[in-house]
Amino acid sequence: MVKHDKNIYGLCEAAILVLLGVAIIWFALSAHYGLLMNMKFRWLTVTGAALLLVMGLVTLGGVQKRPGLNAFIFCLMLLVTFVGKPYLPDANSMNLNEPPLQAGLWDQVDQTRFPRKDLQALCTSETEEMYRADASFTTIGMAKRLEVLDTHGSFALMTSVMFCCVADAFAIGLRVPYEDWENIEDGQWLMVSGKLVQEETEIELPNFRFGMAMLSSVHKTYHLQPERVMSYNRVDQLPLLTSQLSGQTNRLFSKALQESGLWQDLEEEGPFTVFVPVDQAIENLGGESFDELSPAALKKLVSSHIILGEFFVRDLMERERLETLNGQVLQVELTNGKLRINQSRLLLKDTEARNGVIHFIYPAITPDEWGGR
Repeated sequence: MVKHDKNIYGLCEAAILVLLGVAIIWFALSAHYGLLMNMKFRWLTVTGAALLLVMGLVTLGGVQKRPGLNAFIFCLMLLVTFVGKPYLPDANSMNLNEPPLQAGLWDQVDQTRFPRKDLQALCTSETEEMYRADASFTTIGMAKRLEVLDTHGSFALMTSVMFCCVADAFAIGLRVPYEDWENIEDGQWLMVSGKLVQEETEIELPNFRFGMAMLSSVHKTYHLQPERVMSYNRVDQLPLLTSQLSGQTNRLFSKALQESGLWQDLEEEGPFTVFVPVDQAIENLGGESFDELSPAALKKLVSSHIILGEFFVRDLMERERLETLNGQVLQVELTNGKLRINQSRLLLKDTEARNGVIHFIYPAITPDEWGGR
């Protein structure tokens, strides 16, 4: 009897594994896969399904499995998942880590009348409450253009709401009727001030991919009636280089900037790339005493660390040399994956500002000539 129960259990297990493997392979090869999952994960899904199918067929065939075979295959599936982990979404995907807005656009919003509301909450838990209260608010999201929305003179304001396994994310949004909808770009970040209004006629929208969003939907009951739509450019909300350089870790370089007369230059449009020596680097100038440097010498020191143009690490890796504001040529070296600028190590990279980028370095870059002392 016990042996008979084991046989039934084995057949049920085999049938479930086979059906599961076939179903997942069908899904992976169907057109639905691109809607729900990142296409770069297709091979992962097919591989995992094939392993399930093999396990089921082996069991169904009555082949005597070696001890630990199931555990081995599941470990293999886990390994496949880890191998696929570096596969990232497309570059134009929805940025889930978009930092909160600084001043900028918020200064243009009457926050008493239009308090900030999270778009995710507006699409879910707070929808009924906000509608009943007839409350005005401001929310932030990414615009999505669809043909069916275009025909209704509107766009969708989307936000991500969750992560899901090796899929990307789930997104939800509100329809925004807008007279100037043709000038709204797909994927553009927007701040919208307005209130919720009930949809008189439900608009049939297809489920669609949206950047990192694996499945996206627009609220069918309410839409957002805008009173003001403002474009949000993340870079415009960043502080200027001078604000980024006011920290305690680079106190001496900030002082040198101000005393050399170059501080105002970094408040201009730019963009600039600034290699900022940490305080310890300026204290160890190789025989030169920072406190004894003349304004002219300070200007040579500081301008030896500033490049006209915006160069992130990815850009520096494609260059062999750079020219500073004072005409000095800096050598860019990439050795064993480590980037050096004139033998200076990059300690902290790609600190972005509104008008440029900052890299913190050690040691300091020595000017070719130290005149004017």
